[in-house]
Order: sequence, then structure tokens, then C-alpha cells
Amino acid sequence: MFYTSKKLMGMPVVSLADGHQLGRIKRLLIDHSKMAIAAFTVDRKGWFKEQPVVPYSHVKSVGSHAVTVDEASAVMKLSSLPELEALAKHPLPLLGARVITEEGTVLGTVEDFRFDPQDGKIHYLDIKSGLLHGARSLETDQIITCGRDALIARAGAEEALQKSGGLLSVKLQDACKSAGKTFDSAGTITRKVGETVNRYWQRLPFSQKKNDGPPPGENS
Repeated sequence: MFYTSKKLMGMPVVSLADGHQLGRIKRLLIDHSKMAIAAFTVDRKGWFKEQPVVPYSHVKSVGSHAVTVDEASAVMKLSSLPELEALAKHPLPLLGARVITEEGTVLGTVEDFRFDPQDGKIHYLDIKSGLLHGARSLETDQIITCGRDALIARAGAEEALQKSGGLLSVKLQDACKSAGKTFDSAGTITRKVGETVNRYWQRLPFSQKKNDGPPPGENS
């Protein structure tokens, strides 16, 4: 299942060790070279000299209502993490960025993106354009350059655009396939149980005598 970036914003971050809320997600730090969420800053109560940050590698789970980490030490000082500090000081835009193909075709602007909550990797960009009816999704492997003024997509990337609903349909098909496998497994288990019961029935004394009639206790 993919989550949208908008889902993360404002979500509480909770420590599994003591159940304390460590703050709420305020800003996402994107590593464009890996096309992934590298970390997020949190808005904590109280006075802090610098913005606290949680590296995405410390995220335990992203749920429907909160993001969990193992313990409070997952929240760190941004200055102690040079790579993340560089991303924070010199961010390249992703949300709101224009997407242009190598051939000069403007696909639109990035309205949102979809990522894997397990590792933070971004898989799809939701692109909005006045020429398109609703948002379209573009796989991030179509992006070859991330610049300050635009994202450059491969030539012909406009043909790879798909409706956001189509993306959901693919996920639904996958879910149905998984459900089908589950039902097949359940059928196999039921069949094996039936075979075991039949073997047990054949071993009973009354079942060995075909002409003795029904088992004791049953009406003829």
C-alpha cells in the first residue's frame, strides 16, 4: 500500500518505548537522488534552539493516525546529521514543481506523491494540469533530472501517465489475487481435513461390516 505525502503532514510521532507523543510532522526532507523521504522535522512543544528531526530509517511504522518510532532518541538535532542538514538548507522542490519532458512538453505540476511507508521510497508523482481531466500519476523512474526550476522526465513520458484511479485499480487487482490464493489455501486445508475424517471413519469397527447397517445410535 502506498501513502500520500499529504497524509503524513501533521501526524503525531509516538514512541513505542513509553507511549509519549514526541511531536507532529511539520516538514518532509526529500532526497531527490534516491527519490525517497530522508527524514521529517517535528513541531515539538517547548523552546528548542533548532528544529528537531527524525531520520526515516528510525520510523517503525506509519499507521492511519500516527507514526511510531522505537524510542524518543529517534528525534535528533539537525546539526548532528550533516547530510540531512544540507537537504534542509538547500531543498529542491518536489511538491509544486513543474514536470517537463526531454522534448519540452510540460506535463503539469506535482500536486502530491505516493511513497512506500516501509522505506519512504517515492514511487509515483501525482501531476495536475489544466489540460488533463483530474490528476495523473507518473512513476518516478520516468524522472531523470531534479532541478530547482523543474523536474525533467524521459521523452514520451506523457504516454506513461495514468489515472490515479487506474493506480488504485491495479492495487485492487493485486489484492484480489492475494485473496484468491488465500481461498485456494483454505480449500486445500478443508479437503485435507475431510480426507483425515474419512480415514478415521473407515477404521471404526462398524464401518468394516458393510451389511451390519448404520452405526449404533442411528435409525435404520
